[in-house]
Amino acid sequence: MRAVLFTGGVETLDYFSLQLEKAFLERGLKTYVLDLREAEAESRRLKKFIKTGETFVLTFNYEGLEREKGLYTLRDSYLWQQYRVPVYNIAVDHPLWYENRFSDLLEDEEHHPGLLKYYHHFSIDRNHEAYLKSYYPEFQSAGFLPLAGTGFQREEPMLPPGKRKKEIVLAGHYTELPYFEKSITAINEEYEAFYRGIISDYIQHPNRTVEDIVLSAVRKETKEEGRKPLRNVLYHMAFIDLYVRHFYRGLAVATLADAGLPVRVIGCGWEKLPLKHPGSLQISPKTNSVGVLNTLCESKIAFNVLPFFKDGAHDRVFNSILCGAVVLSDPSKYLKEELPEGSGVCYYTLEELRDQKTEELLSCADRLLSSDTLCQEILERGIGIVRSRHTWDARSDRILDSVKKELKK
Repeated sequence: MRAVLFTGGVETLDYFSLQLEKAFLERGLKTYVLDLREAEAESRRLKKFIKTGETFVLTFNYEGLEREKGLYTLRDSYLWQQYRVPVYNIAVDHPLWYENRFSDLLEDEEHHPGLLKYYHHFSIDRNHEAYLKSYYPEFQSAGFLPLAGTGFQREEPMLPPGKRKKEIVLAGHYTELPYFEKSITAINEEYEAFYRGIISDYIQHPNRTVEDIVLSAVRKETKEEGRKPLRNVLYHMAFIDLYVRHFYRGLAVATLADAGLPVRVIGCGWEKLPLKHPGSLQISPKTNSVGVLNTLCESKIAFNVLPFFKDGAHDRVFNSILCGAVVLSDPSKYLKEELPEGSGVCYYTLEELRDQKTEELLSCADRLLSSDTLCQEILERGIGIVRSRHTWDARSDRILDSVKKELKK
């Protein structure tokens, strides 16, 4: 088999693609990694690489499906349709964020009937998969494929807990909540009140999905029905999902730092987080995937706030355990199935943060920072599970199973 993958877009997605390329090569596949910035210049070489019936595309977030020059023309459609190449897309966020991409592909299908039979959609959360099937039935679901981690990258042995920095690390950006006011107040006072009501409901019920909360409010107010109108509504209220994400991300970091625990954040915007004890927060600048992994390899605890994956997992959890850091995370149904409490992860809840009932969380963080033995025991219970089941190498087998079935048709 032959695989086409992409770089030249978002650095994190490039990194995922390169991990999968490595796995594909180890399994005997031929690969072509296309830099999207050079797609037009590289299209002739790419066409020579493609062998119909042997080749598939693996992409993230619709890269290679955004009408890029060299890969698409209005007259001839995508190369993938011309050469009958199945495309497997892993969307790394909720489908509501990709309404424009779905709409463009539906439009392209009208111009070039048959295009969508080559498109296969992997969902990183089981709720996302259900949403896709309900609101985008025109698209083939390839099923549930959670994000994965990358194994220990350094040449030297993994540091034991006793030789690691006694700090709690969170990798991710922060957006201050006033930033979202322009979206909340953009239309009129009636809409503002509507939006604030949804935000309040979402904060009060963090275990519900964004589609459940938003659609319940929309139907109550407008009686709106139909797949297309409702998915447009969700798309235009995606800022609410971001607002609540950053509400809880900021609250989580502030809870730890204001308790005097040593917290390091890697990313942008954290200087704007209001804190009572700013001296406990160390801000490291934005870095690439390898830079984050290197920090995790030196730190005792990795803190995680899931981006509202209620039934999936984030690569931060798996990366951290593979790098030898114990994870403190809010739970998802899937995460707790795969990594029960104390198996690489200790769980807290967003409700505890919201209600300021944080004694258990803070006590747990303090114990982990203080006890090397406890950290080692927790890691030993989880790292084997992650190494065998939750790396990009392991995910490649699931992808190839789907591809082989498709190519045999």
